[in-house]
Amino acid sequence: MSSSIIQNRLEVEGEVERIDPELVPQGIMSIHLKRYDFALAYCKGKSVLDAACGVGYGSAHLAQAALKVTGIDIDANAVAYGQDHYKLDNLTLQVADVTQSRLSNSEFDVVSSFDTIEHLPDIPAYLREITRVLRPDGTYIVSTPQVPHTNPHPENPYHTIEFSRANFEALLKLYFEEVEFYGQQRRQSKIHYWITNFLAKTGLRQRLPRLMSLRNSVNKALKTSTFDDMSMDDIIITKENIERASEIVAVCRCPRKVTP
Repeated sequence: MSSSIIQNRLEVEGEVERIDPELVPQGIMSIHLKRYDFALAYCKGKSVLDAACGVGYGSAHLAQAALKVTGIDIDANAVAYGQDHYKLDNLTLQVADVTQSRLSNSEFDVVSSFDTIEHLPDIPAYLREITRVLRPDGTYIVSTPQVPHTNPHPENPYHTIEFSRANFEALLKLYFEEVEFYGQQRRQSKIHYWITNFLAKTGLRQRLPRLMSLRNSVNKALKTSTFDDMSMDDIIITKENIERASEIVAVCRCPRKVTP
């Protein structure tokens, strides 16, 4: 399960997980914003769609580099919050369904969509919509939690499926000619990684919140920031050691026009 869920202090609205930038700890915010920061390089001077943008904090981040950003989300309350908080000349937030957005064909150079696909009941419809709104040379940047084996019945009640990297790659290659994988992970010392991995496998990790002061002392001794205190500098997105990553980040190019 994703570290953003394990360490979750997310605000839950209806049947989706929703980040409220004013409520979550710095570390949780950094985990989510890091993916948008990674996407900045692909968005420079481009027309960008942020699909399932939530309250729009990530769309606003992309607007630092993009020519224009359109953020869409099915939650009218989230969109209203974003419209009130992120007023930028090159940013538009609007209510729309990511599986049938009514946006124009081939309208965008880049589509970003982070931690979205695992929530959707109709993933093929969503991916067809992504390829429809992308230009022929467009780029789709997507993330999803990484699990060892694809699970169509995940413990997280807000997820419809969680993907292994192999199955996620096979799915994306049905819709894109090129798929490049990265992994998002916490920056850890090697000994910290092995200790936390051992604790997770043995079930001891769940007991550690009761010993938070000890846990924080151990993190400090092992030169690793706690989740709550992490900045984006404490998180990396890299092709190395992807098997350790909590999140898969895929950069997909050259959309195939797939019919139902």
